[in-house]
Formats: sequence, C-alpha cells, structure tokens
Amino acid sequence: KQWYQRRVAITAGGPHIDNLIEEIKEEWDKWDGRDGVADNQLTFDHFYIGFMAPYFGCYRCADSQLGLKALDMDNDGMIDWPEFKFYLVWAGRQYPNVETSNQLLDKAFRFGLIPAMKDECDKIRGKKRT
Repeated sequence: KQWYQRRVAITAGGPHIDNLIEEIKEEWDKWDGRDGVADNQLTFDHFYIGFMAPYFGCYRCADSQLGLKALDMDNDGMIDWPEFKFYLVWAGRQYPNVETSNQLLDKAFRFGLIPAMKDECDKIRGKKRT
C-alpha cells in the first residue's frame, strides 16, 4: 500500500490537474461514510454507483467485478482514495490538457482502469491454466 501512496503524493501534473482531482475528491467525500464510517474508503457498490456505472453495464457482471478488483490494490474489499487517486494522477500526467473533472475520470477509466482490468483478467486466466 505504501508504494502507491508515495507515488500519489507526487503532484499529478500541475495545479489544473490537482484542482480537477480535488473536484473528484469532493464527489468521493459525498459517497464516503455511506457505510457508516467516513474513512476514505468506499464499498464496491458505492464506488460503482458513484463513479464506475457509466463505464460498466451492471454491478454484478464479471467485467465490473474485475474492474473493482483491479482498483482494490490492497485486496481489502474496499476502494481506498489512494487506490483510485493513483489512476487519476496517471491520467493527469498522460492527458494534461483535459479541461474538466469528468474528462479526467473518463481518461482514467478508459485508458487506465480498463487496461488494468484486462491485466487482472489475464492473471486469472493464467492461474486457471496452471
């Protein structure tokens, strides 16, 4: 968990990207605590409803579950803010000209999370073959 917290601590790509990430964090904070504890963690279902639904058709589908597992870097069954912010920082570095927080989210999902999900799927397939 420490390796990605350190990487996320580094600026995302300037003040503009940092501001977009802060807008996304404000939305995150609205969802945080709905499970009874404000702890910078979202349950899978709250993360799906709050952020992931536009990119994945249903919560219980295999693709959605793989996406959630790809985000859950510490395998604790929750999505932590640093785990999600890792993808936002990456997207901000790769696409510094995005104008809105929605565009940043879109880049993070389409070009960060979805490819990571494919890697997770490939790992699972590899385990089944052995």
